Amino acid sequence: MANVDLTITHPQGYELSDAVVKDTPVIYDQEKALKEADFVYVKNWSSYTDYGKVLSQDASWMMTQGKLGQAKFMHCLPVRRNVVVEDAVLDSENSIVIEQANNRTYAAQVVLKNILENIE
Repeated sequence: MANVDLTITHPQGYELSDAVVKDTPVIYDQEKALKEADFVYVKNWSSYTDYGKVLSQDASWMMTQGKLGQAKFMHCLPVRRNVVVEDAVLDSENSIVIEQANNRTYAAQVVLKNILENIE
């Protein structure tokens, strides 16, 4: 298995559960966290302690082409264009969100097949 270096970056106040983060470094400086990234997985943020509450509308956290650099862009979809990520990123060759969605289809089919095969 290949070595993978993961870094979590998010606005302060949007901390994740310690059970999720474990030993993964958390960097609040987005520019520093994205430096030399090969893949960037973006998710809109909701506070772990105040689930569903939007603490900040800081537009500086929107993913832009300049921040992404040459990294591949990932998102679970659906995504709010020009709020979470700019159109230029979603529509670029570095965006692999459609491939992600396609892979979820196959994964769901395997799960459904497994369930149906095990019905008594």
